[in-house]
Amino acid sequence: MTDTLERPVDIEPGPPDRRSARLALLGGLAAFVSAGLIWVCRAGDPSVHYVSQLGATGMPTAPLFNLALLLLAIAAVLVERAAVARGDDYVAGWPVATSLLMCGACFGVASVITCSPGCPVPFTAGALPQDLVHISFAVLGFVLAIVAMGQVAALRRRPWMRAASVLTLVAVGAASFTGAMIALSRGDTVLGGNLEFTAATLAIAWFGLFGLQVSADHRRTRR
Repeated sequence: MTDTLERPVDIEPGPPDRRSARLALLGGLAAFVSAGLIWVCRAGDPSVHYVSQLGATGMPTAPLFNLALLLLAIAAVLVERAAVARGDDYVAGWPVATSLLMCGACFGVASVITCSPGCPVPFTAGALPQDLVHISFAVLGFVLAIVAMGQVAALRRRPWMRAASVLTLVAVGAASFTGAMIALSRGDTVLGGNLEFTAATLAIAWFGLFGLQVSADHRRTRR
């Protein structure tokens, strides 16, 4: 009777924990692969200044870039599924998983509806409706990624992940804002483009780190 009462209830590893750990790990790795593919695309055409131009209609880099964007959407959803299984572990205002799911949906749409050639700013000369749709969903996706970073930064667990989220949030926000101001003022497009690529890379890398953290949490629970 005493053995029964004192036996820990979570020693036996449950299949849901194993599945969730694998989903989070796959999601984290998929995010890193996505970032790598985007830089492969840019290396293939260094003349491109802004991220979305790599996936514009008629660009030789479009198939690979849009695959990278779709892979990022899949990564967000995989990590979201694993985070949901953690219950209240990742909740700040609302579940981090909700932000990730909406973020993944936005990137999924942006990977299918691409820019027109040159990726013009919406409502400017030469811009088409597809430019408005693509850029709106791409921007909203990165805004939701920043929101998720802020949520994780507000959590008091896993200090290193909290610190990484704060640093990434500040860096992505600063780079994105500066790049946007440069673009709106029609300033140095090379600098603005480099800042945009930097912000995108940091945000995607954060997805990868968060996926690895959620996976580690599930493995720790099993043990």
